[in-house]
Amino acid sequence: DARVSTIIRFDGESYYVATNASYVPALPIRPNHSVFLREDMRFGEDDPTLWPQNYSSFFCHLGAIRRKLLDTLRKIAIMWWDPAPEDFIVPETGLTVTRGLGKLKHTRIAQLAAPIETFLEQYQTARPQLTKVQDLLEPLVQQVRLGLERIQILPSTFNQMVVGVTALQRTFLEAEALVRYMTDFKPRMVDLGSKSPPPVEHCVGVFTIDPAIARQFSAAGLPYWLLRPTWTFTTENILEVVTPRPPADYLMHDPAPDATHFSTKPDTDSKYAVIHKLSSKVPWYKVPFAGTSNPGSSAVSPAAATSNPPATPRGSASTHRQRGGPSHGGPSRSGPSRSSSRSGSGGSSHGTSTAASKGGQDKFALLERDEMLPSISVWEDALKAVDRSISPSKTDSLYVFPEPALVVSSDNVARRQLFLQNLSLMMDVLIYRLGDPDTPHDLLSGQQWRDVLVGNARAPRMVMRQGGGGQTQASARSIGLHELLVPAFRACGLENEDFTAMPGTAQPITVHRAQEMLWMVAETNFRFELLALDHHASRLERPEECRKCFAGGQLMGMPLRQSKEGLASMSLVIRHPFFLRIARLMGHWHPRSRSAIIAEAQASESREWSQEKMLELEDAVARHYTQAFYKLFGRAAVIPSRLVHEFGT
Repeated sequence: DARVSTIIRFDGESYYVATNASYVPALPIRPNHSVFLREDMRFGEDDPTLWPQNYSSFFCHLGAIRRKLLDTLRKIAIMWWDPAPEDFIVPETGLTVTRGLGKLKHTRIAQLAAPIETFLEQYQTARPQLTKVQDLLEPLVQQVRLGLERIQILPSTFNQMVVGVTALQRTFLEAEALVRYMTDFKPRMVDLGSKSPPPVEHCVGVFTIDPAIARQFSAAGLPYWLLRPTWTFTTENILEVVTPRPPADYLMHDPAPDATHFSTKPDTDSKYAVIHKLSSKVPWYKVPFAGTSNPGSSAVSPAAATSNPPATPRGSASTHRQRGGPSHGGPSRSGPSRSSSRSGSGGSSHGTSTAASKGGQDKFALLERDEMLPSISVWEDALKAVDRSISPSKTDSLYVFPEPALVVSSDNVARRQLFLQNLSLMMDVLIYRLGDPDTPHDLLSGQQWRDVLVGNARAPRMVMRQGGGGQTQASARSIGLHELLVPAFRACGLENEDFTAMPGTAQPITVHRAQEMLWMVAETNFRFELLALDHHASRLERPEECRKCFAGGQLMGMPLRQSKEGLASMSLVIRHPFFLRIARLMGHWHPRSRSAIIAEAQASESREWSQEKMLELEDAVARHYTQAFYKLFGRAAVIPSRLVHEFGT
């Protein structure tokens, strides 16, 4: 029996359609089948989040995907929202060199994040019931997390932003449907019994030719459309005959400009496998530490290793601690911020750094500049204590972002302002370069970053040595730098002459703004360096475990509030879980830590920690981290820092 029915033609055969729904959609069948993006950057009737598909025993949860809600006030309604140009924010002229790159409005990001946060909590609660589908579900959940992160962080064109939003919406709806299918609907299907079917849910549903599937979906309260040859029609009770709803009346049909058509079989498994592949980029960034040759440098880098601002010895007359009061019930004894305005003459008693021995800046000591970041004492002390008499495994000279001290190392205030202005203008391009997996992102040497900051990122000029002795060293560096950066600049819509465009009326960068910029580059370096150190010290691939060591879990584009969270929190209690996670990573590192307190952290999951033990663990973790980094990469690590001023001042 059926509430409504209709007659359709399929493969030269006439069928009548029986359903528990109040309408009948047309079958999503087209000749010469191919999958392609429509003008709204979605996949039209091939998309199971938009239109019912033929039942698939592998993707059996697709019928449980929610249909578009009419109630736009519910927070999940954002998952059917179509981005518009007014939702796309492009920086004002003079704030960036990019043309047409922007981000989604913060209000829209917050709307997308709200149902995702709720879903992730539900997912964690329901995990014991989901063991049979984890191979399919876990990648979907990962895609949801990374898709939201990509939209939050990565500058993009408007079309790229729309594609990112629609992919996130589609993945969320499928992942949420799979959880609901396993926890709510499948138990009803198993326990058919003699109960009356529940009301039909507001879900997409499926087409099927199998009466058993129809019975299961009916028992679950999910819509189905059962196709049966007309010659089998006998005593069925049809309440109403309706006309099938064509997809063209409800969905975008025309292809997007320059859309690629991917030929596929018309069955659901084949179509959706293509859509999954086109929607998935895991991870959306590439960790640039696998070993890559830099044409502008003689080094081949397996990891980024950057320098920390120098520190002064204990007891220096110019040293002072900026202590914040305990917050959230935790003391801050081991984590005060130290001012950056101090002597740069301090160094480790265990040896002299390479830079210092050559008369350059000591990378293990804090630089005396107003713009430099306040350091965190436990990390600063650990960096100073690194034993540099030990021969490192290798010396790495390449960087993810410029080291903070390099940006403000000049004694000339105007030159420091030039470096800061260029860094500010190119930040979107640099994040785009690091975050886009389709753009080459070889790491840069300190000299290359200096060339970028001074404004030498444009197309190189062939400058020959006097006397015909070949091109100059600066010209050779410029050519290598051009080869590294030009793909990212062109991907951002820039031509060579635009690379170092400087606004004629640039406002001076304040000390607080400079510190915020330096925190961003320092924190990005630190987070990628921790991934690099963990990979090389453990020989394991576990980026997700590393990301749990950071406030927010991002690798780049962090909000400024995180400069006072996680490892940078003034609260010992809040910092402690992050130090614990790093300590547990260290259990697989070589060289191994000889610290008893780190061994305790690795052995116990639920022990009680006194304040003294927490402080002891922080000191041990920071010291083993900085020493291990030097041992493996032959240079000072970039260490965490915190901002102490009020944002906006």
